[in-house]
Amino acid sequence: MSYIFNCHYNSGDKKFHNIHQAFNEQKCSGHFTSFTVDAQLIEALNHCGKPQHLTPDYIKKLMITRLKTLRKKYRKMKLLYSGGTDSYTILKLCVENDIYVDETITQMISMNNDIRTNLEYIPGLRSAKKYEGKMIGKITELHPTDQDLEFVNDPYWFCDPYMAPGSSVPWRPYSLPKMVDIAKDGDNDTIVLAGYEKPRILIENNKPHWVILDSDCGEMMGTTNTVPFFSDKENPELAVALSYVMLKHIDIRGYKSGTLLGFQNLETSVKKKLLPAYGFSVLPNNFINMALLGKTPYNFNRKTAGFYKELKRNGKDHFIDKMFETRKRIISLYKDVPHAIEVNGLMVKTVGRYSKKIQILQDKFSS
Repeated sequence: MSYIFNCHYNSGDKKFHNIHQAFNEQKCSGHFTSFTVDAQLIEALNHCGKPQHLTPDYIKKLMITRLKTLRKKYRKMKLLYSGGTDSYTILKLCVENDIYVDETITQMISMNNDIRTNLEYIPGLRSAKKYEGKMIGKITELHPTDQDLEFVNDPYWFCDPYMAPGSSVPWRPYSLPKMVDIAKDGDNDTIVLAGYEKPRILIENNKPHWVILDSDCGEMMGTTNTVPFFSDKENPELAVALSYVMLKHIDIRGYKSGTLLGFQNLETSVKKKLLPAYGFSVLPNNFINMALLGKTPYNFNRKTAGFYKELKRNGKDHFIDKMFETRKRIISLYKDVPHAIEVNGLMVKTVGRYSKKIQILQDKFSS
């Protein structure tokens, strides 16, 4: 009953679950590093028709049906829970439709359980705790410890697919494979849900295309029994429906060719319309619903800034120093590798890579 969302990087005929390993191969062989998303998802999406009724109730039904199927198929069902609109929607649908969740797992930011530093996660956790011991078996919070900071002592930790899967080079102690291991606890009859990923649409020559960016679900590379719920290859109708809803609320004629549209870079007024149109649940906190604390350029966001202030107060500057040494090392290693990294001072990130593109026609998806 293993579920594998099989995405990886290719450099020549070699496959990698960490982009820096692929870059190392590229430096030796000259083969470009490309991103491949699960072929079964691409096949499922191809020629998938536009739903006749793009209503929130239709989309909710797609989600509920899939959740019930997973609940029946696996002995335990768990959720990686940030409390953002994606994971909150999954949890609320379970609670409202008598679908038992064995455990939620949330990676907190603060080592001292500081409310301000953990602000993004607190509203969602408060909502979830109302159901602990009822529709939710257990709510787990993972708080960073001194031991969790030690990974930076390995100068090449960013090449480790367990610590830095996909294109991820986190600024804080964070490893999705580790979270999944904690969730599964050695039980291969456990399915772990992750709220990846509201649709992205690439505009090329005034035509919309569905794509996945490697940074969207790359953190899942190499994990098993982990479902990217909104890009689920066994529920492709959901990704299709969400994409067509997004197109209803934007005018692609206003964007130049090469523009990549996702929830993060849409106007607030559009976001507010999209969430109910998607059938998503929202919290009372606008900064959560609009993802105002989330991804930023080079991923150094408010949450990270708060964590670093906390480290400084507690005399743990060595972690911060080594994090910036990591960035220097990445720049030194890959600055001359074609199409590898983008640099701004000591800020560095990998150049985003698209999955195979599928054109969104008036009535269907078609590559």
